[in-house]
Amino acid sequence: MGERRDETKSWPPLSKRLIERVDRAWDVLEDGDPEAAGMEAEELMEETREHPEVRFLFGAALLESGDPAGALEQLRQCLGLVEDPIILEYYLASTLFENHRFEESLELFRRVCAEEPDEAPPAYGMAETLEFLGEYEEAEELYERAHALEEQDFPIPIRMKREAFREVVQEAVEHLPEEIRGHLEKVPVVVEDLPSREILASEPDDDPLTPTVLGLFVGPSLREQSVFDPIVTPPTIFVYQRNLERFCQTREELIEEIRLTLFHEVGHYLGKTEEELDEYE
Repeated sequence: MGERRDETKSWPPLSKRLIERVDRAWDVLEDGDPEAAGMEAEELMEETREHPEVRFLFGAALLESGDPAGALEQLRQCLGLVEDPIILEYYLASTLFENHRFEESLELFRRVCAEEPDEAPPAYGMAETLEFLGEYEEAEELYERAHALEEQDFPIPIRMKREAFREVVQEAVEHLPEEIRGHLEKVPVVVEDLPSREILASEPDDDPLTPTVLGLFVGPSLREQSVFDPIVTPPTIFVYQRNLERFCQTREELIEEIRLTLFHEVGHYLGKTEEELDEYE
């Protein structure tokens, strides 16, 4: 990760007016509008000659907007150059996770959790990272810690035996429209704990697939298939149990979320766009 540097004095402090704009943009980001925060950050980047505090805001907005590759590029340039290095390291750890760099992410999350033991977000983020490294027992302890610190925002993931989860998947299938349900006779639904590194790496580097994806269709769509071309990867829908258990709090929510996931993944098999699926549903 590199050593921390103390070079904040090499950059002039922002004026009061600019600080107020940066603070307002952070508020917008925390209120759930990363696009607006990112637009303000881009303007501020030009006005401040890419000041580290503004770059930090820009990187955070990119992460929340679904551009982890761009976020990583920006946030790494801020190390040692911002007033709150712990928050920066939290965002950087989260960004490394989204870029599938789990070992590096874990190293930073451990450091942040050691510095901020009473903060729930880094504990939860570290738990997610540990899951992808196969450290389920330690992950569960951290989920419980995050829940104890912020009960409402960080519920403990529900856990089910694989057979019980498959029964939930089957119940979700029965709630699908008949037209969609019929295609599942040709496309198997495979339940796995989490997406593999190979699956995650199958997307382009500039558009990484989030590790927390709930389901995924792999293989050629009906529009891409040809009787003259051999099918190297047969059409398959993956459903990721641990991601869904983390995302939902009740069995009923699980059924509905799996139904939605299957609906969209069958749609990808049919070659439909997200817009077409939204209209159909």
